[in-house]
Parts: sequence; C-alpha cells; structure tokens
Amino acid sequence: MITALGNYSENVLTRLFATSSAEEPSARTAADSNQSPGINGLIQDVIEISPEAQSLLEAEQAKDTALEERIRYLEQFRPTREGFSARNLALGIADPSAQPFSQERPFEEVATAARENLDAKYAAMKESGEPYNRNGNEGTDNHSLFGDLDRRALFAVASNEGGQFTEDEQSTARDIMRGQQGMAMGLYHGPTRLIGQYTEGLGADQERTSKAGINYLDQVSLEEKATDIEWAHQRAAVQNNYENQVEARGGIAENTTSGHPLVALIRSAFDWGMVQRGNIEDADDLRRQEWFAPFADRLDQTIAETRELYGVEV
Repeated sequence: MITALGNYSENVLTRLFATSSAEEPSARTAADSNQSPGINGLIQDVIEISPEAQSLLEAEQAKDTALEERIRYLEQFRPTREGFSARNLALGIADPSAQPFSQERPFEEVATAARENLDAKYAAMKESGEPYNRNGNEGTDNHSLFGDLDRRALFAVASNEGGQFTEDEQSTARDIMRGQQGMAMGLYHGPTRLIGQYTEGLGADQERTSKAGINYLDQVSLEEKATDIEWAHQRAAVQNNYENQVEARGGIAENTTSGHPLVALIRSAFDWGMVQRGNIEDADDLRRQEWFAPFADRLDQTIAETRELYGVEV
C-alpha cells in the first residue's frame, strides 16, 4: 500500500539528492536558508519533514508492515498448488476494500479480467498434467484458481457479471467470500490440520464476533453493497445479533446502522423471527422466509432505492 504521505516522503528523498540547477556554486551561496552545497559541489534543496509528518509516516509504515504480516499469516489457511498464490484471497480477509486486481476499474472490466485470469489458470493446471479439480483436498485447486482475485473481483464472478461465469465458478467464488467473512469474524474456515495455528478465534463471544462482522461487511465494494441480497441479509443479521448481545448484558449498543435501505428493511423484519429456510442469495430466497412475509411487498421498491442510492442501474 502506498499512501499519499508515503508518496510525499519518496519525493522528498528524491529531491534531497537532485540538483536544483546547473549553476556553479559561486552563483548561489550556501547561506541560502533552503539550500546547501550538494554532491559534486552543486546546490541542492534541503527540505525538512516536520515531527508531526514524520510521526504520521512512521505510523503508516507500521500499519503497512502489520498488514503484510497478517496477510502472510492468513495465507497459510488458503493452501495452493506449487507456483500458485492465494495472497489476494488472504488480503480479502484482512482488507476487503483492497483492489490489487480490480484496480478501481469499471465493474464490467473487472469481470472480463477475472474471466481471462481464470482461463489462464485452468490452462496452466491442465498443462501441468493435473487438470483443475473443484473438489480437491483442502480446496487447494480452488485457492489456486481464484488466488489472484480480490474481494471485488470475486463478487464479479459470484454475481455472474456479464453472464460469463459457470454456475460452479459462481458457487465457488461465493463460498470463498463466505469463508473470508467468517475468518474476519474470528470463525475458523480452513484445513482441519491447521486449526491449531489459528489464533484469531473469538470463541463464544458473539458480541465481538458480530461487531467484527459489521466492520468487515462495511468495507466491501460498492457493487456488493448495492446489488447483493446475501450481503444485505448478512449485514442486517450481524447488526441484529450485536444489538441483542449488548442488550442482554444491560449495555448500550453503538449506532451501527448503515443507511442502507435493504439492510434496514431486513433488520426490521427480524423482529418477526429469524428462523432461516435455506441460504439467502437472492430476492426469491428472501421472499420464501416466513419472517419476511409481512415486508415482501416492499422488497422490489427497496432494492430499487438501494441501487439508486449507490448509483447502480436497476
């Protein structure tokens, strides 16, 4: 991650060793408050970084270092074939807003790039003599196949953006995304043999687990928030559970409302019950829930309002 302050620092370091002009030393004096004799006797600019800016820079560097360490730690739970990487899948746990693959490109371009990337991975596996196996041990081939995709690109596959992904690809991408959310909430999702290496579990502390879920889901891409029914259901569920857990201990819950119309509607419906019938991945799944029945007639309009809020066409 390169921060604006980091860029500023790099420019400063560059200028410290750059000459300001081709003039001879005699043309300008070293008594100039912002200049001093430089390499080969030429004049160079001297720029001082304030203590405050230096502290901010050091804090950003420490943050980046901590993130890299966490990515390396999480990557072990996403094993791959030799020569493949799951770094971006691990990054999607630590920071779902990061876009090393998507790079802020239009969503349709992200989907096209994801399609090309998957095809290249299929070809590489086939060329190795061991074609892709979706049901392989520990999900190794799935991690190898999707390993370059950040959270936003995974959603492009899961939502079948552009109609160019198979049902198996959509389902696998969705499963990987669920695993990312689970791990971010302190709920282990990985190879059984490595469960002893997992040190971020929150155990039975549902209040902390739910709060972690809120923080995680609030960082995902605009497209996921705007169009994904499962995201809205999950966001409402973790908010509801967090509020209930705080109330149960007699505390006062933080305000975790998201301003998301569909999340608000589903959260209101939870007051009628939460017995879930099957997965909730789309609007039809939501309509089938008994607890949502009193709100079903408002669903289509709320979905439209949500997409309008995020600037996504219905």
